[in-house]
Amino acid sequence: MKKLFYLFSLVVLLGISGNVMGQSKGNAPAPGATHSYSVAPNPGSTYLWFVTKNGVSADAGGDAVLSATTGESITITWKNTLVESTDYYYVHVVETADGCKNEKVMPVKIVASPFYVSIAAANTTDCWDGPVTVVETGTSAAPAVEYNHGTATVDYTVTPHGTSNAHAGYTFSIALPLDAAYTAVPSILSGAATISNGVVTVTDNNPVTISYSITRTNLADGTDAAGDQADFTATATVSNGLYNGISDNGTDPKSGETKVSRPHTPSITTN
Repeated sequence: MKKLFYLFSLVVLLGISGNVMGQSKGNAPAPGATHSYSVAPNPGSTYLWFVTKNGVSADAGGDAVLSATTGESITITWKNTLVESTDYYYVHVVETADGCKNEKVMPVKIVASPFYVSIAAANTTDCWDGPVTVVETGTSAAPAVEYNHGTATVDYTVTPHGTSNAHAGYTFSIALPLDAAYTAVPSILSGAATISNGVVTVTDNNPVTISYSITRTNLADGTDAAGDQADFTATATVSNGLYNGISDNGTDPKSGETKVSRPHTPSITTN
């Protein structure tokens, strides 16, 4: 006689690293969320996991990424482009013991995550920090000058939306690509945050302002007849926003633009 084995129930472990978020649960995950799914193990049993969509037979494809298909415990990452709808997914586990099988299914409905970050430039137009420095070059026989533009400072404020008191802290990536003629050094101007290799880690749920100190690495020489050689545009972009395992799903601005310039003083002419 085949050994009887116990019926089992799904135990859903919520969150990542022990954090639980109200708007995302294992049976109601937000897009981009990762949750753990497990069953109480029976000695000698094996387990097979899979996910279906809109019924118990249609494969969910890449909408659900499983950490494993075997074992009594797995994690599932729900695709970050999913949207809240009437569609249901089904998490399946099939237990096999002594040639006998049993199956349990958990219905899953995607919920919208309100979390996202937006970015805004402190100023859409700005000036270099100080006056240009004129440097004499050349020789007495062939005098020449070049202009050292010094430093320009541009600031961007990143604001989180949809956070709650249940969890504090979020992260995002920020980038400020510039022409090779410029270098930019970022720092945290305000907010409880640190920045490393373009990744900003915030320890509370408040906005943070990132300041970039920009210098021109190749100096403009005396041939800038139109006087516009100091102009440039700095566009900072944010991406990879993450709050307690929930990826950024917002549509607010992901870039902020600042145009930096000096007065377009032309070359001196005489008669």
